[in-house]
Amino acid sequence: MTRLAAALLLLCLGVMAGPAGAADGCGNPPLPDSPPERVVVVHQHAIEILLALGVTDRIVAAGYLDDALPPDLQTGFDRIPVKFDRYLATEAVVGLLPDLVLGGFAAAFGIGGLGPRETFAGLGMPTHVLASGCMTAGDDPVATAIADIRQMGALFDRRQRAEALVAEIEAGLEALTPGPAVTVFIYDGGEKTPYTVGRDGLLPLLLARGGARNVFDDTPGRWATVSWEAVLARDPDLILLVDTAADPAPLKERRLRADPALAGLRALETGQVVTLAFSETVAGIRTGLAARHLARILAAIRPGG
Repeated sequence: MTRLAAALLLLCLGVMAGPAGAADGCGNPPLPDSPPERVVVVHQHAIEILLALGVTDRIVAAGYLDDALPPDLQTGFDRIPVKFDRYLATEAVVGLLPDLVLGGFAAAFGIGGLGPRETFAGLGMPTHVLASGCMTAGDDPVATAIADIRQMGALFDRRQRAEALVAEIEAGLEALTPGPAVTVFIYDGGEKTPYTVGRDGLLPLLLARGGARNVFDDTPGRWATVSWEAVLARDPDLILLVDTAADPAPLKERRLRADPALAGLRALETGQVVTLAFSETVAGIRTGLAARHLARILAAIRPGG
């Protein structure tokens, strides 16, 4: 029997096996007792944690990148045998015989994702979603990212490296110090209606540490759809463009400047438009780097900057 045929048979058996009990708030069953040898990992911040921990040789497939990897991680990523742009089909994942399927967001196992958790559980293939990918209102994204890194460090017996990554985050946070108030509109995308950041998540926390304020900090959720009228009414000091491979920051800026209705925005008139990679907006190993970038951005916009 070929690997594909065996995988399809296992897949059918898994569908019939029924759901497995969840052990935590992310729906995660207990992690394996020993370091996994064959990992399928999806979403960039999850991939970056494993690469930074130095377990590239354990990754059999990885994908769903949002932007460029840091240069020091790209080499490791290039060595991964199977790379994919979006979600692999369930039978393709099963055919890789993983002993862990890891997602950065809960969508990994939702509709259109890699496949239902119940299917993988029925095949004895553990699944896990990072805590940073299923935070709820009030969760501390920095503490959550640190917990994820330490958890993966313990799982793969890379505790020392995990602590070094945590120390990098903590050192980066020190760069953010309060200063004169700055209001910020975070533009993630959208044309008819802008998609932005609400009051929860990493960016509002980092901005607040630097004495800045997300102009939509009264909007619930990590991400939110608002209106251009609301953006105009709040007239931010600074526009922060979230840069992704699918919707690059230069395209976003051209979109803003081409709209006559937005011409009166103070940030466009003064040229206070900056860029931050999407991966720096997600709690993970880049949180310290994001803090340093925001510290430089805020210092430049303030008097004497």
